[in-house]
Amino acid sequence: MAVLLVAGFGLVATSGTAQAEPVCTIAGVCGTVVNHSGRTLQIRWFVDSTKSWHQESLDSGYSRGGGDVDVDEVYIPLGCVARVNVGGLGTRGNLKYFPGNWDKIQSNQSVEISGIDCGQDGYVYAWDGTWDDNNQPQTSCRWFNDDPNWGDDCGNFRNWAGSLQNNSSHGNAVNFYYHPNYTGAWACLGPGDVWRDARYNYFSWGAGQDGYSQAIYKQIASSKWVRTCG
Repeated sequence: MAVLLVAGFGLVATSGTAQAEPVCTIAGVCGTVVNHSGRTLQIRWFVDSTKSWHQESLDSGYSRGGGDVDVDEVYIPLGCVARVNVGGLGTRGNLKYFPGNWDKIQSNQSVEISGIDCGQDGYVYAWDGTWDDNNQPQTSCRWFNDDPNWGDDCGNFRNWAGSLQNNSSHGNAVNFYYHPNYTGAWACLGPGDVWRDARYNYFSWGAGQDGYSQAIYKQIASSKWVRTCG
């Protein structure tokens, strides 16, 4: 078993069985994942020579990338949110959250996944942009309780959310409202569900009220937990 010294993380074991094609040759600009989540995760990167994704497992306590491959994405199980320290290679960044599904790793980033919560922490999460193969949002916010005004949270998250996830611990849905104080039309996100691109989700409840049928992207002003959508 090889041991790699990753700056900012100390000694991190790396798998000695990986047979992936080396695709990263520029030192210091290769995406790296350090897995301290307590579970095995899937990672992948796009191989230009074959025009296809290479995918492999990364056990907890191991690192991949930064010297031989440029890791592009890490898979967080659906219904889960990962706690992640993000920074440039050789640094330790601030705590961020990654939603369920494949999440983008920037080419100049090292990310340490410190834990994963699967429908246990009781928060609803929001990010300032969409999650896709080309984008990793910069900021996130989360709420444990009902909130009548997102404008006083996380530096003003009102009309700022581009993707959302419901990590309810009690099987509750969450309503997102067009106006503060739970007014105007609303959208409803079920427990364990994620909207990774809110441009395609709508205020579909509250016909005739402000915001009805509009996309919720950058339009949410308040949120409330509910037993069911309706």
